[in-house]
Amino acid sequence: MLITRLIVLCLLLLSFNSYSKNTLEDFFDKSGYVQVKISPSGKYYSITYREDTEVKLVILERESGKTTAAFAFGENQKIRNVTWLNDERFMMSVAKTVGFLDTKGGRPYYVVANYDGSKRREILFSNTSVLEVISTLPNDKENILVAKGHFNDDFAVNVHKLNIYNGKMDYVGGQPKDDVFGITTDISGNPRLAFHYEEDEEQELGKGDLSVYFKKKVNSDWQSLNLAKLSYEKGDALGFLGMNLEGNEAFLMSDSGRKTTAIYSLNFENEELTLLAANDSVNITTPIFGPNRDVIGATFDPDYPQYQYFDAKGENAIFKELSDTFKNYRLQFTSHSKEKGLSVFSVEADNSPTTFYLYDTKNKKATFIASSAPQIDKKSLSMTEPFKIKARDGVELNGYLTIPKGAADKNLPAIVYLHGGPHGPRDFWQYNPETQYMASLGYAVLQVNFRGSGGYGSEFQESGYKKWGREMQDDVTDATYWAINEGIIDKDKICIYGGSYGGYTTLMGVIREPDLYKCAIGYVGVYSIPEMKESGDIPTRESGRKYLDMVHGTDMEDMQARSPSFNVDKIKAKLFIAHGEDDVRVPMEQYEALTSALDKIGYPYESMVRDEGHGFHQPKNITDFYTKMAEFFAESLK
Repeated sequence: MLITRLIVLCLLLLSFNSYSKNTLEDFFDKSGYVQVKISPSGKYYSITYREDTEVKLVILERESGKTTAAFAFGENQKIRNVTWLNDERFMMSVAKTVGFLDTKGGRPYYVVANYDGSKRREILFSNTSVLEVISTLPNDKENILVAKGHFNDDFAVNVHKLNIYNGKMDYVGGQPKDDVFGITTDISGNPRLAFHYEEDEEQELGKGDLSVYFKKKVNSDWQSLNLAKLSYEKGDALGFLGMNLEGNEAFLMSDSGRKTTAIYSLNFENEELTLLAANDSVNITTPIFGPNRDVIGATFDPDYPQYQYFDAKGENAIFKELSDTFKNYRLQFTSHSKEKGLSVFSVEADNSPTTFYLYDTKNKKATFIASSAPQIDKKSLSMTEPFKIKARDGVELNGYLTIPKGAADKNLPAIVYLHGGPHGPRDFWQYNPETQYMASLGYAVLQVNFRGSGGYGSEFQESGYKKWGREMQDDVTDATYWAINEGIIDKDKICIYGGSYGGYTTLMGVIREPDLYKCAIGYVGVYSIPEMKESGDIPTRESGRKYLDMVHGTDMEDMQARSPSFNVDKIKAKLFIAHGEDDVRVPMEQYEALTSALDKIGYPYESMVRDEGHGFHQPKNITDFYTKMAEFFAESLK
């Protein structure tokens, strides 16, 4: 299988054309390309790709397409990231994964090898420590810098230098105190920023005591940063992204004194901030790093992807040039080869899966490398359009509507499709296999970023706390009625579907609005808030217990009133419930709470339980689930 896959990959590097109609297997094919990076010398590509439950790696010579090495670590083992450390050597982070949203898998371990597969060895692994590579030390070809935090020290970090050939690790130290929890280096790999955070039992989650330290120069002593100059208040978002090329300014991301997060530069001499990039409607989606790993801009997603650059001069000019060329695409650079002036970037759109290109900065020429979903017929894909509405209480909501390609834009059968989380995640304008699959079946697909979703500032996110099943649910209802009143969807042919929190709000949807939805699919969903406080991996940690109290409160009667399993007598819709037996995030107790309540009143439902984690990822289970989904929708909306 691996050899066959490599042959196909090499062919795809030369050319690819597809004119076939997409099938279920096309949308959820488990053999797509995940990431492409170029080596510092420009001679090699590292390409990760999916195969069944694994993510594997192949190294290719860029010009000839010849395979020099291939790596695979077994069932459920996924290569998460590849980092080129010098012209010949790279590092892979590998972790076991059970379910696409699950935490049951192990901590990542790190393996290094040469481009030809030689001198392969594991250099970092621990079940009791948190490991983070904080610098690849660009001026040191044999070592990298690692921050290691051990369980017995409450994960306070120490800095070590790690030899990438023999695995020898030497303690470096240099942190400002014994219990800092994060270190940021300058471009050359010198530790220049550190932070300490402490939160006692009485303090709200995320509102503990923060201290930040910095060095004005490489050889300076550590000193405390005056957080008042940053307008910082407890609970604000504050993170350090790196430093400028000169080493006298740090880039940070913060929402202090603002509705949304922004990128600032912090001058080390006077501790003053300069605003560099911000959007008043949405948080920063991702910072944009230049070839030298300094921050040069940011991406935002108010509707379509947008880009702001505060440094687009010299070699950074290619970023803005390509952003202008691929307007309304999601564009990201994965890697750069400075010696040959080559860069690898990816682009994605609503009706275009992620595609990787090589950009020649000297000749300003982009060449196709590979597609993450080469089997997809892009001509058959549907377009997704953003919308903005006002909820019944005046809160502004953003969402996305996908109309099946070739369909009329009025009175369509529809699926209300809800994201998980809910506090942090949000829906984006992007290629989404599930959305496209449902649209291919002839359904309009409605997505809404209800209050409590991430991405729109802390106030919007926190407005969903203790509002599960109430105002958050009203937002879903209001978006549905908006599409009905606009004549887009047929009021008599609507189903609702979501996973995790989306499964919760799916069931609460047919409870709160029993006559609105004809059917509901709850996928690995939360169905009992009281049970959420007892089972799963969240309440096993003090921070998790604080989070659940903050989000749900402690009133048992109120939590039961907002739980599907305590309100099944109100349901009229057809039900299909799917769950994973090995789910540790939303365990089987949630499935049993709902189905036992349904059994007790004799309410019919269909179900699918598989030996999976939080979200099916085995190919057969995926095929079975989405086949059943299509049949269930067709039967319910006929």
